[in-house]
Amino acid sequence: MGLCASSILEREQEEIVVELASLAQPAVEVLNNSDPDLSELSIDILKSYITFLLKFYPENTGLIEKVIQVALKRYVMGEDLNIDGDGEDETEFQEYRRELRGLLNSVGLKRPEMIIVALEPWTLEITANGGTQVQIHRIEALLHIIFHLHEIIPSNMLQSPREGISQRAARLPLLILEGLLLDGRSTTVHVTYFELACRYERLLTLQQPQQPAVIPQIAGAFLDQRGIAIPAVNVRTRIVYLFTRFVKAHKTVLSGLVSEVITRLAPLLAVSPQSDSNQTLSSDDQAYVFEATATLIVYGNLTTEMKAQYFGELSTTLAMRFENGLVELNAARARNADEETIQTILTFMSNVIIYCSRMSKAFNNVQSMKSCSCVDIYLKLLKLFIDTLSPENAFLLESTRQFAHRLVVSLEDELLPYLRGVFEKLALVSVDLDAMNHLLIFCHQAVAKFKKAMLTSGVDLGNVLAISARAAMQEQENITAAKDDSQRALIYVQRAFLQLLYTVICNDCIEALSNAGLLDHILEAAARLALSSDQTSQKVALGCLSKISQLSPTWSARTLRIALEVPTLPHITPSDAGSSIVVHEVCTTLTTLLQSDPNGFSQALRELLPNNNFSNQLLTALTTLKGKSLDREVMSLYTSLRQSIC
Repeated sequence: MGLCASSILEREQEEIVVELASLAQPAVEVLNNSDPDLSELSIDILKSYITFLLKFYPENTGLIEKVIQVALKRYVMGEDLNIDGDGEDETEFQEYRRELRGLLNSVGLKRPEMIIVALEPWTLEITANGGTQVQIHRIEALLHIIFHLHEIIPSNMLQSPREGISQRAARLPLLILEGLLLDGRSTTVHVTYFELACRYERLLTLQQPQQPAVIPQIAGAFLDQRGIAIPAVNVRTRIVYLFTRFVKAHKTVLSGLVSEVITRLAPLLAVSPQSDSNQTLSSDDQAYVFEATATLIVYGNLTTEMKAQYFGELSTTLAMRFENGLVELNAARARNADEETIQTILTFMSNVIIYCSRMSKAFNNVQSMKSCSCVDIYLKLLKLFIDTLSPENAFLLESTRQFAHRLVVSLEDELLPYLRGVFEKLALVSVDLDAMNHLLIFCHQAVAKFKKAMLTSGVDLGNVLAISARAAMQEQENITAAKDDSQRALIYVQRAFLQLLYTVICNDCIEALSNAGLLDHILEAAARLALSSDQTSQKVALGCLSKISQLSPTWSARTLRIALEVPTLPHITPSDAGSSIVVHEVCTTLTTLLQSDPNGFSQALRELLPNNNFSNQLLTALTTLKGKSLDREVMSLYTSLRQSIC
């Protein structure tokens, strides 16, 4: 369609337009074919013709209106297809729908009002009397197209609606959410309804002053057999996730539903580890519901005492379930129960810990655990879970550590007296490289949060770093099983060790190492990793050595030797992006050493580099260049040096 109206004589132009119109009409008839494969053949032709009309003949809308009507008609899935199915035919039809949306988009970008005008009667049809008399395929098609409306008309019309057509467009999903009754004929319709509620959550918020009932109305649908209690297992998890998202978006408006949510939640929980098969919700589903419930409590229109009471009731219930699980676990082991029985109980106990973690996600800096009087509640849970953790119950390590992570985020100094016990238990059970990696990450999080206060917490940072330093230096030859995975786990431990060391140095916790006489041992590990082939480790190791060199003259000299050696390593090449990052860190380290002692640096540089020409060039670059210019020059110098040696 490279037709340009200005380049053709008016009469010839009219003839061509008439001819194009005669070709377009059969294309519309092809589009209306009930076979999607045939219908799709005309889409590209019609898109081009519509683009031409809207550019040169915007007043000629008759055929465009016909195309819109046909495209919307074809958007409805045929009765021979299952709208809740995911077979090959249904999947192909969804691809066909994507093409139809592209066709409608050719109109919607320029004339969105034409799309909205066509959708309004359809919307009124399915919301009249709740849509119970409308064929379910038509309901599903409209919900689907409204969900994807941002692909058809400019998306900003749905994000910040103003007067006119934008306001009418924004009204479409709201009419569906207000007027459609979910009658169980299609699980897809149920899910898409809740997807609409979450996609257009901002519109719901904007409508709230005028429509006080719609958000609680949607929440009510979420809470019964239309939503989280829907019998169809295959869609329940998605609805539960959407419920949590919906609650977070409208937590203030829904404050009055706290009691109802908790009442509905109670029967959905497992009574004992063995009752999992009878649960309405899976453990993942329950975790989302706990998070949603906690969010409603924290942001609900409740007094601090009531918030603490609700959390106390939930935590007490969970703690009792956990303790009951522990009793069953000990009894099972005493009678030498089979491994499957024991694993079922441990999984149940782990899920309880996860529920408590997910509840803590409701808190933030404004609505904190402290402001809601929930600190003691969570510290008691922490003690319960940590006391239960042991090498025999190592399966609980992951969930317990995640719970501890959440408390570092959610609590302040009140957590410090508990950290020593937490670290000792986690370290006791963290016997492999993967577990040690996560322990180091947790330690890094605690140091970054509490900084110098860690020195009085009782946590032996020196011992943590010493143990991880030994693990980081583990010889590759000693790794036997699953060599590739073990090597990867070792690299992660090395990186986590260096990141923790860097954080300890930056947060003035270095005396935890100096007092224990461990500093040299730990820094020696960092020095070796600076010369390793893992560029991420090299970068952080150089950062550690650069920081420590400002405190220790001995390590200043050692750091200089290492920094000068790193660019000579065979894996450092000009064409490698990772090498550029490492060389930048080398330049930063050398610049720091130069600035701290210019004369000593120059003398040491000439002693370490017998090639006077190279040392002079390097010194000149360090004193005259900065940033990327310095990085490029240093890389170039070392490349030339390597070539001259070869």
